[in-house]
Amino acid sequence: MDIITAITKVLAVGLILGAGLPALFALGMRAEAAGDGSIAGRPANPALKYLGYFLIGLAAVVIVVGILWITRQTLNYYFDLKIFPDFAYKK
Repeated sequence: MDIITAITKVLAVGLILGAGLPALFALGMRAEAAGDGSIAGRPANPALKYLGYFLIGLAAVVIVVGILWITRQTLNYYFDLKIFPDFAYKK
């Protein structure tokens, strides 16, 4: 049963980050375009523009945090830099 649980966790994270993050970015691009009035026949809407910026920024932050998570041991070893809580590091 441990194998099935592990596979389910990997599948869930893969779906969220593999499909959810690009979808979040795409929604941000669409909202920003609608906010600028770039879509034909629609007036500019500043709220949608800022929502688009927020969603694009959120996708960028998730990517940066993911890269930092992957490199956390290396950053700790070479630079003695701990970005995450202590439980995230091998002792």
